[in-house]
Amino acid sequence: MTSSTPPTPAEIDDFIALSGVLTGIDPGLLKPAFPVNDVYLQIMNAARSDGMVYKLLIDVFKIDRATHMSDAAIVEKILSDTGPRGLLARSIILAWYSGTWHRPAGLYKGGISYVLSADAYTAGYMWQVAQAHPMGSADYPFGYWNSPPPPLSDFITVTS
Repeated sequence: MTSSTPPTPAEIDDFIALSGVLTGIDPGLLKPAFPVNDVYLQIMNAARSDGMVYKLLIDVFKIDRATHMSDAAIVEKILSDTGPRGLLARSIILAWYSGTWHRPAGLYKGGISYVLSADAYTAGYMWQVAQAHPMGSADYPFGYWNSPPPPLSDFITVTS
């Protein structure tokens, strides 16, 4: 599996499910929220570029899910891994929140990172969780700051 091979719909669904568990953001918001220039595919392809580590991370996630392990236990297990899988998971989290890819190998060593795209940066969940917006990019009407912000759950969970 390489980042140049287009992912199948099943691979996208697995990635979105993993991302939802890692970020705490409802997968129902992640997938439809990012046809913005295929931002989620950029994030997925950046993660897939780690080849075997990515496949192992997804495989372990799917096995844990199949055994009905709780999402909290899955996150704890993945993030307690100080090796490549844990680092890749952290990079995926950072990508969803910041729109920036941090190469797993250099994550704690001042490694190289890059903005996936302008759309990825402005659509990053850090802005929604902070209930803010990047400078120069806002869809809010004039005077929006005069009203209390909506609850955080409006930004990270799907409501019926």
